Amino acid sequence: MIVRIWTTRLADGREDEYLAFARERSRAMFLSQPGCLGVLFLKAEDGRHAACSFWKSAADVRALASSPSYNETATALAATGALSGESAVIVYEVEGGAFDGPALAQALGEFGRSSG
Repeated sequence: MIVRIWTTRLADGREDEYLAFARERSRAMFLSQPGCLGVLFLKAEDGRHAACSFWKSAADVRALASSPSYNETATALAATGALSGESAVIVYEVEGGAFDGPALAQALGEFGRSSG
């Protein structure tokens, strides 16, 4: 499994707009990509935001870069003016670990796959 983390900063006062975009456009776009297992939208204490996506393979992550829906979504997000400064992507190969699937799904609640 592969984890892809994209990080960015937001322009002052634009967090609500960014989060609405993530819910309304980015989430569905990620979930429509072949090999995407899920995506989480994160906020750090220092105000940085991230999209953490989970993938079946490195090839699936590489294919994301040429996906028309990904490129359209990224262009639309940039056009909102909500982003500030440079963004970065780091890709990790999962080497081990564990999680409680049902407990994680419950904790995600409204953010899970079945929500609108």
